[in-house]
Amino acid sequence: MITIHKFDEQGELSPLPSDSIHDLHLNTEGNSGAGLIWIDLEKSTIQEDEIVFKKVFPVHKLTLEDISYLRDVNKKPHLPKVEEYPTYLFLILNPLCDDFQHATKVLDLDHATTQLSVFISPRFLITHHLSSLVGIREVMTYLERHALKPHHGSDFILHLIIDGIIDRYRPLLDSLEEHFNQLEEVVFVAPEKSKLQDLIGLKRVINVLRKTLVHEKEILFRLGRGEFQVISENRTIYYRDVYDHAARFIEAIENNRDMVSDLLQAHLSSSSNKLNEVMKVLTIISILILPMTVISGIYGMNFEHQPEVHWQYGYPMALFLMFLTSFGSYRFFKFIKWI
Repeated sequence: MITIHKFDEQGELSPLPSDSIHDLHLNTEGNSGAGLIWIDLEKSTIQEDEIVFKKVFPVHKLTLEDISYLRDVNKKPHLPKVEEYPTYLFLILNPLCDDFQHATKVLDLDHATTQLSVFISPRFLITHHLSSLVGIREVMTYLERHALKPHHGSDFILHLIIDGIIDRYRPLLDSLEEHFNQLEEVVFVAPEKSKLQDLIGLKRVINVLRKTLVHEKEILFRLGRGEFQVISENRTIYYRDVYDHAARFIEAIENNRDMVSDLLQAHLSSSSNKLNEVMKVLTIISILILPMTVISGIYGMNFEHQPEVHWQYGYPMALFLMFLTSFGSYRFFKFIKWI
């Protein structure tokens, strides 16, 4: 689906019909004074991609491969990156999926992040994503209520989008921390195999989040130091602020990674201790029964000359010896505090 928005000279946002895409010529010089244009492609078809990126706004073939990466390569998003071309700046971001963000599918790595491709120049902004993104809708709603100021441009809208993407890590990290606290209680009280699988899954999730944030932090660093002409000098400070947010979230993820590693070690230690307790109980039972087995084995031998065999108190004496040796072993274990 193609959505087109145009900002007039007063900064007011007005939607354009989708079929007007054929009348746009974003690379022509005459379009520079017509106001900022934002084209959003949500769950677009291959035909719609060809219209936008081959006819309306021809892009490099490598860029076209990158935006189709999620569609072609087993539905895995491309890692975040930024590249500058002569007529536009191209970015790939990995926003959190809506279900994953609210921790409803916190262990589902296939729905952890998605891909958002952004094309930006002083005259236009194109966003491309194959799944619905709440962040994009929130930015559109904000711009419908608040007109762009004269010094605001496409770099301002890009800042709003990236800021929303990074800030969405906050509720997820809070949910993960709460989840860790619950697992911590279970691990030390009653470790289960299912909890071990949850811990291993959480460790994989944290590694994915960390890798994504580290790449996006690098992008923010380059945007914040004024490396690209499309980012105005007075806008770089806002990107540096988002960079600080990303750095804090990476630190929180590092703490979570240490926590899940500690919980894994605690789970393994607790399971080993539980196994040792079981083995100790079985060993004590075996040792208590062993003297009885020895005595019954001795008096169960079929030798002709066994004096106790014909003794009228032989059977009670054998039972007494079994009880005495087992009771002695039991008192010994109590003395050394094994029981």
